[in-house]
Amino acid sequence: MRIRHAVGLSAAVVSAVVGLPLPATAAEPAAVLYVQGSNGACTNSGPGTQAQPFCTIQAAADQALPGQTVEVAPGTYAEDLVITRSGEPGRPITFRGGGSLLERKSFPVISSAQKQPVKMSGRHDIVFSGFNLTHFELDAVSRVELSGNWIQQPNGGIFRPAVSITGASDGVRVERSLVSLPHGGVKVGPGATGTVIAGNDFSSTFGSAVSVTDAPNTVITHNTVCYQWSVSTAIDLAGASHHATITNNVADRSVVQVSAGSTEGTVLDYNTVESPSPGYIPVYKWGGTDYLEAPQLKAATGQGAHDLNPYSMSFDFDQFPFSVPTAVLDTWQPGIVVDSAGPDVPGTPAVDLFGHRPIDHPDAPNAGPSGAFRDRGAYEVVGSFKADLKVTPESDSDPLAVRIDANPVMPTRIANYSYDFGDGTTASGPNRPVERHVYAKPGNYTVKLTATDEFGATLTGQQWFSVGYTPAGYTAIAPTRVLDTREAGSRYPRLGAGETIDLDVRKPGSATLVPAGATAVVLNLTATEGTANSHLDVYPSAAARPTTSNVNFGPGQDVANLVTVPIGPDGKIVVRNNSGTVHAVADVLGYFTAAAPDRFTSLAPARLLDTRSDATPLTGGTPRRLQVAGTGGVPAGATSAVLNVTATESASAGFVAVYPGGTARPAAGSNLNTAPDRNIANQVVVPLGADGSIELFTNAASSHLVVDVSGYYSPDGKGLFTPVTPTRLLDSRGNVTFAPFTSQRVWRVPTGASAAVVNLTATGTLGATHLTAWATGTAKPETSNLNATPGMDVSNHTTIPVSPEGTFEIANHGGTTDVIADLFGYYRNQ
Repeated sequence: MRIRHAVGLSAAVVSAVVGLPLPATAAEPAAVLYVQGSNGACTNSGPGTQAQPFCTIQAAADQALPGQTVEVAPGTYAEDLVITRSGEPGRPITFRGGGSLLERKSFPVISSAQKQPVKMSGRHDIVFSGFNLTHFELDAVSRVELSGNWIQQPNGGIFRPAVSITGASDGVRVERSLVSLPHGGVKVGPGATGTVIAGNDFSSTFGSAVSVTDAPNTVITHNTVCYQWSVSTAIDLAGASHHATITNNVADRSVVQVSAGSTEGTVLDYNTVESPSPGYIPVYKWGGTDYLEAPQLKAATGQGAHDLNPYSMSFDFDQFPFSVPTAVLDTWQPGIVVDSAGPDVPGTPAVDLFGHRPIDHPDAPNAGPSGAFRDRGAYEVVGSFKADLKVTPESDSDPLAVRIDANPVMPTRIANYSYDFGDGTTASGPNRPVERHVYAKPGNYTVKLTATDEFGATLTGQQWFSVGYTPAGYTAIAPTRVLDTREAGSRYPRLGAGETIDLDVRKPGSATLVPAGATAVVLNLTATEGTANSHLDVYPSAAARPTTSNVNFGPGQDVANLVTVPIGPDGKIVVRNNSGTVHAVADVLGYFTAAAPDRFTSLAPARLLDTRSDATPLTGGTPRRLQVAGTGGVPAGATSAVLNVTATESASAGFVAVYPGGTARPAAGSNLNTAPDRNIANQVVVPLGADGSIELFTNAASSHLVVDVSGYYSPDGKGLFTPVTPTRLLDSRGNVTFAPFTSQRVWRVPTGASAAVVNLTATGTLGATHLTAWATGTAKPETSNLNATPGMDVSNHTTIPVSPEGTFEIANHGGTTDVIADLFGYYRNQ
């Protein structure tokens, strides 16, 4: 039987018939290879992904294939980089640093340990863009583009040009780069052809900015040469560098030189070259003949018909090292740079060095051909291309709010505003030249703006400023309950270990309680039905949890403490429980605003009442009036008093309420809790009655009370309150414990303060004691601020007079104890 040959069978059929596996299809190479030397997962053995990038640029260069992009993250790469592979026409290998000339820090920096240039020899179809480096060395290359780089050499570096092009190189482009402090700019050597040098800024260069020798068909256009160290040759065509194009360049105090062998086919026009010394030093050297200025050159050669040779040019020094001409035009010679460029030549960049498209300056005539308005040189000039920012406080709406007015000057329509507020938050969008932001805590911040135009070009600006609370007066209100986790249906649950409540004190219900712009709130906070030794911490919303505490309590204890705390940007404060579970009750007593009329006056602590002295304790249900105004240094015009109230020898558990004399006891607003066999103190800020008195009430069977005054509020006072993010001033644990009958000095209250709002805590107490605090340099008063009990952590809010240097003393009057002092704010006389 004759076997017939199968014709036209598919590979799948053949595979099935013969029984052989199909060859594997080669995977497409990744479009991007990533380099990030600072990434701990980087490796030079590949694969060059974002998760596992290359550590060095060289490792990626040795593996890159045509059409691939090598994406290099910001950082410093100390390597002698040699490009070892080539791309293909239309599929170059692209090395992209992503740097912006307006934001130098975003550039990857190639800093060779041996001060070697980035080298390419015999390579083709390469793009190298967005890097900070010292120099390039190209030999016998073709279709290589160097763009958007910052080429800078330190003083005392190796004497090499910024870019050296040698050998049979063809189609090299050096464009839109800043060349600063090199020993020579771009040097094109014999054998090279078709080189394009366009849109570059040669700033502070030594020697020629562009030097071309025996290299025909070179295009030199839209470059700026400025800040030269001495009169120098900006552009030098030597040997047989014929058929060159020299147009639309700007040069400061420079000479343009074209040798006799380079004049054939060469075009020189529409340049602005400042005369180094008008009438003495020639601006042009053409074919071996010197010409003092453009009219002489035109008359003799026909070249330079539209060249200008001003006596001087003005540059915007605020943008150094960028050589940006000033936007204010010289009235005696308008258009020497602006709106006066000639026709585009092959190789002209579509945008300027900053990415701006041509823009018609409103004050300059359109002197280009047919009314064109592109500028000469590397920059489009319509102003100082900066994004100016103005930051002003808006504390009337929020205590740490600011208004940011952005005024970016760009030659085109701004499409997007992007803000970095310096606190980890950002905002962006179109039509946002004015932005409002509320910070979570005081501090020094730098806000940054990036303005992006309709073509994607960007400008950046930044402004440093300080945000702080405005010093404020006090407004007392009737005690208002804003939190009670015991209530059925409460929106705030019982607190577990580590749990928090975001408590709205500005508008706890349907009506506003504390106005916008209030910097801090004063409230009485009670912990009840706790299941463990724990503490409650209170701090402004949106702020990080501080290391401070406010209320210390044990299982089953009812413990109250006064709290003064800054208000967060959303009108809220945070209440956090440390351990176990606990119910929390909070009553707002007042707040601080810049417009409040009552100011604080600090007093040397004085005792107003001690019921033990005449053996007349308060009895349950029977209030007792105490005259405050006119005693202890409190004047008749006082509106509120700052008191320390201590319950002692209580016959039963209960509470004590303090309220204005001659008024009904408020439904909410107990101030401290009583317990048998314990001395319990709490600070009380209470409005005075019409006669300057207060009422003292307890529901305990009976309790002795001790009342000390440390200050008052009145329209005649001078002290304004500035809250601070809760800050620990003292923690004697692990340091110097308070031995019996010893004292220690506490520092770091802001200088010039008259009094400090401090939460004192006694912990690790070995014997019953009480603590007294007073200003350094004054007599110790016969009063107390906190009563400590062995085996318990006890805290009390205190207002302590301080020395002009911001110090105060704490004395221990009994058993050994540790003491913690946390600062919540201070008063300073205005």
